[in-house]
Amino acid sequence: MNTTMPSSRTPSELLEAAIAAAHEAAEYLRAIDRSAIGREYKTSSQDIVTIHDKASEDIIVRSLLRAVPEARIVGEEGGERPAGGGAADGPQVTFFVDPIDGTSNFAAGLPLFCISIGVAIGEELVAGVIDAPILGQVFAAADGPATLNGEPILPRSTRPQADALIISGFPGPWILRERRDLAAAAGPRLDLGVSAVRHLGSAALELAYVAAGFADATGLGSINAWDVAAGFHLVRQAGGSLRTWPGAGPADAPEHERPSYVACTGPERIELFDELMEELQAARDAGA
Repeated sequence: MNTTMPSSRTPSELLEAAIAAAHEAAEYLRAIDRSAIGREYKTSSQDIVTIHDKASEDIIVRSLLRAVPEARIVGEEGGERPAGGGAADGPQVTFFVDPIDGTSNFAAGLPLFCISIGVAIGEELVAGVIDAPILGQVFAAADGPATLNGEPILPRSTRPQADALIISGFPGPWILRERRDLAAAAGPRLDLGVSAVRHLGSAALELAYVAAGFADATGLGSINAWDVAAGFHLVRQAGGSLRTWPGAGPADAPEHERPSYVACTGPERIELFDELMEELQAARDAGA
């Protein structure tokens, strides 16, 4: 059972804390010589971690707890840190922290990685920041419009499916291991059904780019809350649309705790992408 401590902070105040924490970590990551970074493996060669992931998360956690000591923090590297003291009346605040999303890119010297911090009050996402340190891009949103480097992101329509640019690694190695037959067919169907598919190697950055209208849709079939909490909120606040699927988890789980999703830059959907996720969910249901 999670320890819960209430808070009366506003989404804007929580966003300020998240932006400040992300900035501290970004400064650290920008100063690193990325020409020879050592790596460790978590579950496979597709799932790596570096000492800098851990150091970045430590920086973020310290910053967040200075600003919001009553917060619960769920981080990719450190797991759940229950709420501390100093709380006021109100629902629980949770920060979902990915200290380096796109670690393989980071370790290889590519600039396509980011810090992602999503904020929930209770089970509702209320704020998020995605900071790409080398690219100089900071995406943020609370209860107003999403912004890129402080400038509002204007709502955009999703292009028709045949003209759509998808940024996604779907189906990816996790779905290949889980449902090889489905994954083997899904990739070619998506490639042939839209204008182009590109894989950036960072789910958070892909969500930020869909929110900004740089691409029409993104989605994955296996994901964690720290990867997507900030990006989901950005997409919503930028006028985009989001569908999620529960996988083997509870049907009423909050959207950021459901493993499959498709996000579109506008209210219009990419039907083929939704269909592929429906088929994945059906296969999971049948397997269960």
